[in-house]
Amino acid sequence: MSQITVRQMNFDFSEQTERYWCGNSHFRTHFFNSITLLFPDGEQFMLRTIKGQIKQINNLQLKQEASAFIGQEAQHSIQHENFWEILQQQGYELKTYLRFLRFILWNICENWLSIELKLAMIAGVENCTNVVAELVLEEELLAEAEPKLKELFEWHAAEEIEHKTVAYDVLQNVTQSYLIRLLGMLIGYTFVFGFLNLGLFMMLYQDKKLLNFKVWQEMVQFLFIKEKFLFKVFLNSLEYLRKNFHPLQRDNFFLVRKGIG
Repeated sequence: MSQITVRQMNFDFSEQTERYWCGNSHFRTHFFNSITLLFPDGEQFMLRTIKGQIKQINNLQLKQEASAFIGQEAQHSIQHENFWEILQQQGYELKTYLRFLRFILWNICENWLSIELKLAMIAGVENCTNVVAELVLEEELLAEAEPKLKELFEWHAAEEIEHKTVAYDVLQNVTQSYLIRLLGMLIGYTFVFGFLNLGLFMMLYQDKKLLNFKVWQEMVQFLFIKEKFLFKVFLNSLEYLRKNFHPLQRDNFFLVRKGIG
């Protein structure tokens, strides 16, 4: 039986949520806001693609895990999208970003990529989110965030670790091509970091903080100097390049309990 648990969550985001809810930091708040903007449609693309493969999976355990993966990703999509209402109440315009995101996902990726490349892209994205989830939980990057939003991101991070093998195993069930896996990783990482940066700069621009020296100073500190976030993501992602890679080789399941509590 699958060890992946589908948890029905219902986060009640107060209308009194602080504008800079992550330690009163413009950069950190909008970094995680950008993740929130990216996730719902990204999760829908992943669960729809995986769902289309379930009938072709002969391994009963993998089939059960894929079903649980779909359930978890659906919950992630719903809960992050619920927070959009708060962002819109705070005056942020999200429609232009979302139209572009959806065009790339549904007009380009959905229609132009083969099923092998779509699965490889998803496996690459899942590897990226697993690495980021580990950093969020292990280094407590949300220690100063408002409680409900801290709970949202840490719950999501824990479940990303919990189902980290599924997309990779579904890909391997369809093709074991190393070249396709690497190409999918390239597409997936480009997609994630492209839209993460686009959302971040959009939010900072709307706040009239895009050219603020302190914001850029904090960004450099977070990405390269103090937390070394970008360096750690890159370093940990190198494991994916091994021909004999499998997500189980990274021992981080102990963090699931930390994120869910």
